[in-house]
Amino acid sequence: MNSNPAPDRTPTQVDRSLVKRALRSFELNAWLAVTTATYLAALFLVRHHPEWRPGWKITWALTPILPGLFYLRNGLHLLRGLDELERRIQFEGWLFAALGTVIFSAVLNVFNLHGQGGNWLPHGLGVGETYLTMFIFWCVGVTIANRRYR
Repeated sequence: MNSNPAPDRTPTQVDRSLVKRALRSFELNAWLAVTTATYLAALFLVRHHPEWRPGWKITWALTPILPGLFYLRNGLHLLRGLDELERRIQFEGWLFAALGTVIFSAVLNVFNLHGQGGNWLPHGLGVGETYLTMFIFWCVGVTIANRRYR
């Protein structure tokens, strides 16, 4: 029989930092959702209004970049709050994503230049495709880094 009573659970500094990190992570994912929704809305508007002047089409097509910048800002803020190992894993994931997207885009452009790209992304990666490609490569990069360091 255990005679020690259960310890009283009072919030500690560690608990508060975990809650704060979780809220920042939620905010980061919320900005990703806003960026995605903005991209889909802009894509819908540009495709369904062919009569718009090119300036308006370009403006709407570039609107997802603004919430994307907030996503980047919050991602960097969240990264600063991680411990050294978690920060390194995330950094390697982001680096893998950036370089993977550049290489993927270059290969896609070579295929398109030589008429081998078909109808799939004939003009290269757009804003939405770039975000999606980077997200996929980030998932792969973080998985590789996690396996390396754990």
